[in-house]
Formats: sequence, C-alpha cells, structure tokens
Amino acid sequence: MFQLDDIQGLDSLKKEIVTLISGKQFPHTSLFLGAEGNEKLHLAYATARMLMCDNNEDGVCCERCNACKRTLHFTHPDILFSFPFIKKGDSDSQSEDYLSEWKALFVSNPYMNVFDWSSQQSEDNKMPNITAYECSQIVRKLGMRPYEAKQKVMLIWMPEYLGKESNRLLKILEEPPEDTYIILVAEDQEKILNTILSRCQLFKVDPMSTEEVHRVLVDYFKKTTSEARMAAFMADGNMSEALSLFNEGNLAKNDEFVEWLRLCYRYQHGEIIKWVEHFATYNKEVKKYILKFGIHFANEMLKIKYNYGSDNIRLPEGMLETAARLCPLLSFESIEKLVKILDEEIYLTERNCNTKMQMIYTSGHIHRLFNGKRFVA
Repeated sequence: MFQLDDIQGLDSLKKEIVTLISGKQFPHTSLFLGAEGNEKLHLAYATARMLMCDNNEDGVCCERCNACKRTLHFTHPDILFSFPFIKKGDSDSQSEDYLSEWKALFVSNPYMNVFDWSSQQSEDNKMPNITAYECSQIVRKLGMRPYEAKQKVMLIWMPEYLGKESNRLLKILEEPPEDTYIILVAEDQEKILNTILSRCQLFKVDPMSTEEVHRVLVDYFKKTTSEARMAAFMADGNMSEALSLFNEGNLAKNDEFVEWLRLCYRYQHGEIIKWVEHFATYNKEVKKYILKFGIHFANEMLKIKYNYGSDNIRLPEGMLETAARLCPLLSFESIEKLVKILDEEIYLTERNCNTKMQMIYTSGHIHRLFNGKRFVA
C-alpha cells in the first residue's frame, strides 16, 4: 500500500511525478488538487515516500531501505503532517496533538474527507480549522534540520481551512529551506488564496472512474462484488461517498424506494401511510440516502428512455428490469419532475421538516406524474 502502483488510474500524472523525482526536479512547493473522495491524498503520500526512498526506481519505492520501512508505518520523523482539527480546551493546540488519530483514519481510509475526520473528533458538528498557532508550528518545524534523512517533506491536508492565517506561510512556501518539500492537498481551489496558489506547482488529480471505485471497494475494503457495484454506480467517482453508502445498511434500502414508487403509481393510500410511517423512523442520513438513490434511479430511467443501452445503465440487473418496466408509464418531463421533487425532499429533510406530512403529500404528487398505464410488478 502507498506505492504509485496502488493508485487507481492517473497514469500520465504518475509518470510526470516519477520523471520529476528521477530528474531531481520535483517542485519544492506543490499542490495536489482534486474533488472529494479521489486519489489525491493517497497520491501525495506515495509521492512523499518516493522522495524519501534511498533507492527508488521508476516510481517504485524499494521497501528495503530504512526510510521505506519507516514511511510504510508512518513513523518517519522527516515526513511531517498538518491538517485542520477541532481544538479541545483553551490551550494552544497543534495537529501533532491529534496525529495518531489522523494517521489511523488515513490508513483505514486513504480517501477520507473533512467530515470523516471532524466527526471522529467531535459529535457536535464543530468545524475544524488550521489555527495561527498551527501555522507558527509549521514554520518552526520546516526551519529545523532533518532528523534522519537528507530531505524533509511536509504534507498539508486541506489548506482551504487556513483562511486568513495562510499569509503567515507565504514566505516559507515561496522559499522552503534546502532539501525541503511542501505538498498541499486540497479540494476547492476557490477557497485558497491566490497568493498561496501562485507559489505552488499544480498537479490536478482526476476523479476515479466507476470501475476504479468498484475495484478499490472489493480489493481494499473487502466489500462484496454486488454491493460494491451498486455503491460505485451511485458514487460518481467519489470514494468517500461510496463508503458512506455502506453506513446503516443503506444499500439494502434501495428496494424501499422502488416499493414507494410502485405504491405511488397505484395510490394505495393505506399502504402509502404504512410505508411513510416506516420511513419516518429512520434518521436523517438514511432518509437522505433513500431519496438520493431515488434521484439516481430516475436519472437511469432517463437513460433507458434515451436508448443509452443496458451496458450504460448503472443499476443492478433486477432493478434495471424494474426501471425498464416503469419507463413507459412516465414521460421525459415527468421523470425530470420526479428528480426535482426528490431533490426538494432532500432539502426539506435537511431542515427537519415533518416527514410524515411531507412524504404523504409528495406521494400524491408523484402519483399524478404517471400516465395511467398499468404497471406489472
């Protein structure tokens, strides 16, 4: 793990990084930028390992030298980390105080996002940040000589959370000490000051493909092939999203949306009320998941109506057949309206609306979208 070969896709980018390191031309300040849930953090650490390896060849760490052994277990003193955190207590804190927890989360999930990290730190929905004191510690640590290696690497995860404090780092980002590499790993370029961006060489990390997400879920996270396929379909290249779909047994709840759609078509009022009462017992995240799956299901129905071909429909076989039988009952316009209705339901769910009243009303609205042809389950 944490070799370039372990990273899905990105062949041209990996080749560029290998060429730069082999030619001793890797930039001393760089930014790995990519959407949530892709390989950017994984790639950044693999790059740090290559920079530290005494014998790397063609992008492969030797795994024999002392540096490789230390970096594999995250114990090398010359690879430093900085990241946003939720401060505990009134005294000055730094990311080093939370490093063991952060590393453990990273090892278990190299695709983690800020929500994964902050929810592990606190259950109070507090937002993490990179404080002024943390910035002073970054400058102090980068100014020190390496402990073991000839070079030092500082990996700064989510610099978006620096805010105005990023000005404290401008000088050291522009002129890092000799044999020092600073790698920033970010998701949202708009939230990073231009004065920071201008000092970094940018490496854009593309989203993962559906097949790559599926492969990682099966090979690394040991999910079943069928569950991994469905999660990959819905995640749209976001591994964090794919992993979240396994929470609360969400993937097993896909059939509940289809059952609701059947009830809405027939408008069996008593059965709809039973379904809604059961739906109301779920927590907010499960409700949102079922509604998000509904949007995914509706979008795949549009593909069926546009004759995309079954190979391009991101639904498991049994559900694909159900979607194909439902398609003649809904016009293009009705399916597009269904997506908007479900999106509105997610918005209302976020704001803790009265679930029972809203879903019963919405059931009637969806019923009116059907054109009256009989649906055979």
